[in-house]
Amino acid sequence: MTPALTLLKDISESHERMARLSSELDWDGVVGEWRGSYPKILELKKIPLNKLTGAERAEASRLIAKLISFEEQVSGQVSPWMDQVRPLLETFRKYPLKPGTIEGS
Repeated sequence: MTPALTLLKDISESHERMARLSSELDWDGVVGEWRGSYPKILELKKIPLNKLTGAERAEASRLIAKLISFEEQVSGQVSPWMDQVRPLLETFRKYPLKPGTIEGS
């Protein structure tokens, strides 16, 4: 398997895990997966995919389609959650808590 296909496979598998974790509302898990996946995405961007053979291009296309599907699943979970927490985050931005306000801080 070429380096590009290996990276695409790894990225797709990571996005599959992110989709599962987002459906469980495990945002720490999603962030952890993203941190592991992002360097691979940067590495993949350096590889000219137009150099792949016909069969490799077909496999790359299949993997990219899977990746996009997983990305849509994650976005489908993140967007409603962000809509719910945005007012709370905006309140904390406008009125930050002072140190010691929360027990244990």
